[in-house]
Amino acid sequence: MLLALVLALVAPPAGTAEIAGERYREWTKPPVEVAAPAPWVARRELSFRPVEGGLQLRGRWTIKSFGTGWFSGELFADAPALRVVSARWGAAPATLKVDAAGAMTVTGRVAGSVELTVEAFVPGDPTREAVALKLLPAVRGTIEAAAPTGLAPALRVDGEAALAVREKQWSGAREVALSFVTPPAPAADRPPVVVAKVGIGVTVGDAELRGRARAVWEVRQGEVSTLALETAGLGADLEVVGANVRGFTREGERVRVELQAPVRDRVELELRWSQAIGKAAESRVSLPKIAPVDVFHSEVALQLARDGEVEAVPEAPGWSYVASAALPGWAQGLVEGTATTALVQQGGAGAGSLSLLRFVPLEGPPVVVNVAAYTIATSREGRALVRAHYEVRNERAAHLRLSPPAGFKVIGVRVGGQTAAPARAKDGSWIVPLLRSVETVTGLLSFPVEVILLGEASEWRRRETRELRLPTLDAPVAVSRLTLHLPPGYRSRKRAGDGDVVAAFTRGEGITYGLGVGEVGAAQADMVFQDAVQAWMRNDFRAAQDKLDALRGMGAKNENIARLQSNLDVVAGKSSVSQDMSLQRRVREQAKARAYADVQAQAELKKKAEDERARGDYAASASSYQQAIAVGDKLAQLEQTEVVDQKTTNAALVEEYRQVQTQSSEGRRKRTKKIGGKAKSSGSSVYDFADDTLSGSMTTPTGSAGLPKQAAGNVPAGGEVTKPVEAPADQEVADRDLDGVSAADSGVADGPALGGDVAKPPVAAPEPAPATSTSRDFTAVVDLAPTSGAPMPSPPAPPEEPRVMRTAAALEVVTVQRRLGGRLAARRASRAMDTKFKAERSRSEAPGRKDRLNVAGMPSPEVHASALSVVVPAVGEAVRYQRLLLPAGAAYAVEISAKEPLIAKE
Repeated sequence: MLLALVLALVAPPAGTAEIAGERYREWTKPPVEVAAPAPWVARRELSFRPVEGGLQLRGRWTIKSFGTGWFSGELFADAPALRVVSARWGAAPATLKVDAAGAMTVTGRVAGSVELTVEAFVPGDPTREAVALKLLPAVRGTIEAAAPTGLAPALRVDGEAALAVREKQWSGAREVALSFVTPPAPAADRPPVVVAKVGIGVTVGDAELRGRARAVWEVRQGEVSTLALETAGLGADLEVVGANVRGFTREGERVRVELQAPVRDRVELELRWSQAIGKAAESRVSLPKIAPVDVFHSEVALQLARDGEVEAVPEAPGWSYVASAALPGWAQGLVEGTATTALVQQGGAGAGSLSLLRFVPLEGPPVVVNVAAYTIATSREGRALVRAHYEVRNERAAHLRLSPPAGFKVIGVRVGGQTAAPARAKDGSWIVPLLRSVETVTGLLSFPVEVILLGEASEWRRRETRELRLPTLDAPVAVSRLTLHLPPGYRSRKRAGDGDVVAAFTRGEGITYGLGVGEVGAAQADMVFQDAVQAWMRNDFRAAQDKLDALRGMGAKNENIARLQSNLDVVAGKSSVSQDMSLQRRVREQAKARAYADVQAQAELKKKAEDERARGDYAASASSYQQAIAVGDKLAQLEQTEVVDQKTTNAALVEEYRQVQTQSSEGRRKRTKKIGGKAKSSGSSVYDFADDTLSGSMTTPTGSAGLPKQAAGNVPAGGEVTKPVEAPADQEVADRDLDGVSAADSGVADGPALGGDVAKPPVAAPEPAPATSTSRDFTAVVDLAPTSGAPMPSPPAPPEEPRVMRTAAALEVVTVQRRLGGRLAARRASRAMDTKFKAERSRSEAPGRKDRLNVAGMPSPEVHASALSVVVPAVGEAVRYQRLLLPAGAAYAVEISAKEPLIAKE
């Protein structure tokens, strides 16, 4: 009870609080008194007047202060010969102190404001050399100086010319130097000082050069009433116009321009001219020269452009190539068409020339068929299956007109490896749309046009003599070659040399790419080459080179491969000097014109990198900059040697990338330092993993749940057939060993790995059917591959050469299963596809097909229809025909003379 009573008595009353003594004393201590600033010199007024032996100086200093204080300052310094006549501090004499070095100090009491007035004599002769003084400075001030007759004062403060307003010099500086000089002559009497700038624009057309120039004179001193230009390479139709131009005259190479009134500031003139160019494939003209005369300094810029097919290659020693966007404003907007090159030069235009390269195509037909190769299979019943393979070189034709012979109909057309949709004309001919041949340094590329025809005729007799007409084309054919397979059992009665019959083809072997593996290999090589052409057309040069390398690995070699390789060499900078320069530039320009998507992609990546940098995400910004630089390096390969626009853009991106890397490193160091400091002070910290690189790899659960959506969605389910997916460039899908599984185990057909793309092998040939039918009709098996990619039925293959090949869908399944599980999954996927393929083939075959083997074991003609090509293999004796130089529209027919022996040799 006693303790509770004591605590109640000593407890603070209600409405009060306890604080520490230190806090109370800090709150209750008196405020700190701030000392008023010391007095200062607010204004100074000086005047100099020449007297005998020197200058009379009169000065007034206004000194102010807040309240009352003492002021002390050095009035004069380093002036031992200076003599003070009088000095007053307000109304009283000023207190001065002079030391041994001649420095003079003034001291006085200031109550609000006081004026210090001084009169002194400064020895010296300002007409010979400047009289220098070091005086008491002020916040602001004025200086007046009276000069002797015929002279003018020249005042410098702190080493610079003083600011003059009317007759006063405004300055309160410490150091003052005064001299008397001869006054400058009036503007009309002084020699003019002119700086000139000339911008020249040259537009190269098909027939002439059109020139336009802008000349600017900036008058820095004096005035001008006449302008002169030294010119060269300007046409006779030169025009000079301007706002103040009275007229101009040409005195040889010099152009003199008379102005209506003298000019003291700026003059701008515009010049226009034209000059005819030759019609030869190569010509040379001089670069226009426009050099201002009687100027202090001049700058010249030149820009080239073209609005036709003529290429202009500048040869300008002493000039510097710059980006078009880097040209100054007075050199912009002087050309028409597409700007190609920009050059600058200091000190006037030098000599130079333009090499004009004109692309002159050779006179010839719009479209030419290099090789027309026919493979024909015939049957005893009179049917004929024709596979026409045309190697077409198309320069400017839109279509190829094909007229099939009587009794034949077109059942399929492919152009450039893709299924085409021809139109039927009223006269029964077919109009096949054509591609434009790709231009190369060594000529046009040819592309294949494949036409499949099926014909009906009378049944063959035992001794047969008949005429077989071939399709008629509206284009000239350089080489026509035909391989005719007689019906099984027939023998030809013609020998080599009888008409167009030859023992072996001597022309047109290039269409088989030099492969010795038959037409199936040639068709596969043709597909790979078309892929290379498509990669070139989309500017994927690496993929195109990979395709050509794959062709060489297959043993393929022909003129088309060499021509496309020449284009890739031009882009890679490996072109030969002996090649046509105009064709090299044309190929590079065409590739540049197709690169609009890359230009847009680089601009988007640059904007993305800038936005990420503004947000502070330096790691993402650096990645975007790297991608933009990679695209820029690809675009730089397409520029001509004299163009530096893309190189300039790439250099700017590289510099920004370096800055982002520096900022990222600094930010990482700051975060590390901040984290370390926080850990020491509080014992705990929050760690940020944003910019740290961790060792190890990310793990993903096995199975479809851990796969990306795209990979998991490609696994076929039920009866679906998945579409092929483009494999990465570094992954060879059709490799002979998929994670240790051989090609035979995995079900993938033998074939080269074509740059990582999924190959499209021929459709599988099913097992031979029982020999129950005696008919040899093969019309039911002639069909083109469906565009959906699903497998299609094929005729029976010869029993002595069993071969099972997979579709593109099977390859895709093997690829996905490889990602899922490895060797076991690949084997299961291959076997499942085999079962599925055989089931679909058996459902599509009718029970009573006519294309079965006959009782005597005579095989029917075998035909493969696939995504690669329609191939007619060798069935029956082959007879070869060859014809050279077939004109456009000319009919061509071969004579067949054959017989069937009574007793077959087999």
